[in-house]
Amino acid sequence: MVEEMAMQFHLLNGMQAHEGDQPVQLGDRQQRLMLALLLLAEGRPVTIEQLIDKIWGDDPIKTARHVISHYASGLRQRLGRSLLPPDEIGYVAKVGREQVDVHRFRDLVAEARSLLGTDDTQAAHLLRKALRQWGGGLLPGEPLRGLPGPGAVGARVRLQEEHRAALLQCLDAELRLGRHMQLVPDLQDLAAAWQRDEDVTRLLMLALHRAGRSSDALAAYDNLRRTLRDEFGNDPGAPVQELQQRILRQDPALAPPAHSYEVNRPGATMRSSAEIGKDAVRLVAEAVRGESWTSQPVEMLQLVRVHFADDEAAQRTLAQVEADPADTVAVAALGRVLEAYLDRDQTFLKAARLLVEQASRAKAGGSSISADQIKNASVYNAPVHVSGDFNIS
Repeated sequence: MVEEMAMQFHLLNGMQAHEGDQPVQLGDRQQRLMLALLLLAEGRPVTIEQLIDKIWGDDPIKTARHVISHYASGLRQRLGRSLLPPDEIGYVAKVGREQVDVHRFRDLVAEARSLLGTDDTQAAHLLRKALRQWGGGLLPGEPLRGLPGPGAVGARVRLQEEHRAALLQCLDAELRLGRHMQLVPDLQDLAAAWQRDEDVTRLLMLALHRAGRSSDALAAYDNLRRTLRDEFGNDPGAPVQELQQRILRQDPALAPPAHSYEVNRPGATMRSSAEIGKDAVRLVAEAVRGESWTSQPVEMLQLVRVHFADDEAAQRTLAQVEADPADTVAVAALGRVLEAYLDRDQTFLKAARLLVEQASRAKAGGSSISADQIKNASVYNAPVHVSGDFNIS
């Protein structure tokens, strides 16, 4: 007899049961459908009449009640009598919610939704965990795959709708967290698979625009519009059209949130691109004024020069600060340019963040210099100014 507490049931991508790593045979398609319907009932009894209707629809076989009884007997032999105990009304599956992927998915989604808008970080984490119940990637598998009958069709549609709703809430939350750069590849895959889904295209457009790729965002809108016109003769709905117009106007309200961040490593401090940009400008100004006693300001100045090499407008902004680092207007303008670059260039963001963090640690520790600072100064051919007592680490 199979130990029911060790059993795991998978409905979101097919219909299987496992005990540990071993698959459990569940019988023919209609017997597996009966088990799926009982599991989906979440511990509530399902009457024989309901099972007949969901398995055969409006034209059941004459021996349907006998067949249902036969299926129940077969499932008890495979899964254990305590999992399908006798019930006065019909049949019920006695399993823990943690044993069924559908229930785990729904419980995680419910917990996440209570946090949306107040703790988007935890909500997004829980939603990602919920979506993983469907398998790898964001695109869903096929619930109850291969099972016939109106009960399977109805459950399949409902579950796919639940997946889509959870997915959109997850992506919305992650965009509010400033994760537009990471989301672009996922959203592109989703838009390619769901070419008529206006909500997915809207999120893709916003992510692309915030990543500094407004032309690609507008191209995504054009692709959606062509698809809808070709298939239905319609244009996209008002929300997508409004976003397209706001992108064309470069609406400042569409800018990335101030707390946008990238995580360099597990457990790393989360710093927004705006914060890094502000610190980067400060280091550049220190290098221009010759006030730096460690290598980071000079390294930051060299780093900015390299990334501005092909952008004449950015070079002019930097030149104004180099000409007068006390010019607050020029410094503020350079800060805006740097923030835009940091938002769309992950390599630049990581390099700038590293220099900012090194400079912060150096100041916090007093007059100190590290081997990394000496090495970086050598790479950039930059001087290292040291005064007073210092420690080499």
